[in-house]
Amino acid sequence: MKKSYIVFAVFTTFTQAVFSVLLFLEKFGILHFDGQLAGIAMCVVPAVGAALTKSCDEKYEEIQRLFYVLFGCYCLVLVLDILGILSSGIANVIAGAVMVIGSLRLLWLYNYGKKKSSTFDGFREIRKAIILFILILLGRNIFAVFAYSHEYIAVFSNLLVLVQAALVMFVGAAQYWGEEYAWRGFLQKPLQEKFGKRWGIVVLGIIWETYHFPMWFTMYDLDIWEVVLRYLIAVALTFVFGYFYMKTDNIWAPICGHAIYNAMSASVLPIEAVVNMGKTGAIMYTLLTVVCCSLFALKKEYRKNL
Repeated sequence: MKKSYIVFAVFTTFTQAVFSVLLFLEKFGILHFDGQLAGIAMCVVPAVGAALTKSCDEKYEEIQRLFYVLFGCYCLVLVLDILGILSSGIANVIAGAVMVIGSLRLLWLYNYGKKKSSTFDGFREIRKAIILFILILLGRNIFAVFAYSHEYIAVFSNLLVLVQAALVMFVGAAQYWGEEYAWRGFLQKPLQEKFGKRWGIVVLGIIWETYHFPMWFTMYDLDIWEVVLRYLIAVALTFVFGYFYMKTDNIWAPICGHAIYNAMSASVLPIEAVVNMGKTGAIMYTLLTVVCCSLFALKKEYRKNL
């Protein structure tokens, strides 16, 4: 097993180093391409790394091959954009089409392939937890809207994006699976066995956020204090997604949580609120989420023996 983790670490680290170089070259104007294409490709790197270890459940063999194909397609489109053979607009359309087709294929393989499972296996066990998670995100967004803007009607947009989350969970399944298959499906249990159920989650959250390093100072253009906040939110969310996975033993559960969080992120806030909150407001907004989501660490699943 140790060898498989080395394979995973070497592949993901090397691949991310390549993407880091590309993104920094694009940032400084040496190369010209759409950074979002690199972001899409990076989403499936963890799944490819986990598949390469050959230590995953053999029932997922077809899904592993699917991610090799997806990664190859994304990289090809990115290279064609860099070389100027495709315009960034056309490259994005192709990458989007590949993602949708790959997601539908993934859903088919999972529900009707050899494993013959259901996407929603175990969801009944976490329905209250999902509602609680939604209320936490809705509460912090209501706080931001009322504290930093006058566009109170924007609160209702948070409910509309839940429909978006449900849609993206399926048409964007390949991207979410690309991360969750590795973080929750491959690394969570071994890290919990090594460090304990809660500390294993903390370590996993740190690894998860560190993986985003290529985007910190390029696509996201973050300050150091924002990087610190991202680590805090990553660990807190890992407690939530980790609980979903432990409770259901179904990778689609953390995928659902991931889709909900992304849909209800700060992007749904009015521009006025984002501008007015400033550094202090952003810290309060993030810490409110961190504290509430970290309460999932008190769930009995984190107290049970492995």
